[in-house]
Amino acid sequence: MQKEKRANELSKHRVYVDTNIFQGAISGRRTADVVFINGAKEQNCEYFTSIYALMELLDIAKDRQFLMKCVIEKWLDVATFQQKRKSKDLGRDDLRDLATMLDNFFLTNNLIKLINVKISDWDLVKKIAETSNLHSSDVLHLVTAWVGNCQVLVTNDSDFVKEGNQILKQENVYDDLRVCVVADFEATLKEVKLPRTISIKVHVADK
Repeated sequence: MQKEKRANELSKHRVYVDTNIFQGAISGRRTADVVFINGAKEQNCEYFTSIYALMELLDIAKDRQFLMKCVIEKWLDVATFQQKRKSKDLGRDDLRDLATMLDNFFLTNNLIKLINVKISDWDLVKKIAETSNLHSSDVLHLVTAWVGNCQVLVTNDSDFVKEGNQILKQENVYDDLRVCVVADFEATLKEVKLPRTISIKVHVADK
């Protein structure tokens, strides 16, 4: 016979990570981003991003690889690179190497999970795009974090922080979700509500 025991599990903050944080961490150009990603395991949080962020990272990696080929191997000037940018001729080996590099990054940082908007969320995406100054990519990130029940969206884009928080205030969800830069992450965690405590049942066998 088993006794039923109730226990309360306090939910963790859900944090959505913008593409530019990953970009800074992968390239190593922004120390704050490297520290943020490496320190994620020490935080009592759950971390998320979207398939759209992965697509943006692939675009950035392809541009960088193509630039290296054009400027270093072919001695093309940057202006010519810009003209040829939309007609890349990267080979399968190059594309496979870039995909593997990103796969390895997310395997190493496997605490980062994917969440995405659903068909039912596109009306909200359209509404935000039509009524704000956010770029379409930022609209997707904001709505994904919003419908994914995240409490913090971390970015390196100060304009995204300003405009995103203004939208959240207008929509009366600012108490539940905030947009911040990495430097303000710790302070923002203290400002936003934790998800409600979830009551779970634990069955304990009689001794």
